[in-house]
Amino acid sequence: MGHVNHNNVEASVVRQGKDKKTHMTQQREAVYACIRQAASPMTAMDVFLALKSGGQRISLSTVYCSLKYFVKKGLVHELQDDQLSKRYKHACPICRGA
Repeated sequence: MGHVNHNNVEASVVRQGKDKKTHMTQQREAVYACIRQAASPMTAMDVFLALKSGGQRISLSTVYCSLKYFVKKGLVHELQDDQLSKRYKHACPICRGA
């Protein structure tokens, strides 16, 4: 099948969001960028703390809702570890170097 052009996929998600009144907000973009740039899977709290330390105004609830949205859209994978903590990672193994 070949590598997915993420700009096209992300643009499609933005279009779908506009069509269904689910906006790609600045906070959602920040959550996605944080996951996409992460070297390893992150918990919602990891994402929240990383964004807050970078000066982003965001709530933990918004992080959880954004992650759920990206999992549903197939842009982020949800993993569960032995302690039943959910971790999230960018969905593309080629971009992640795996």
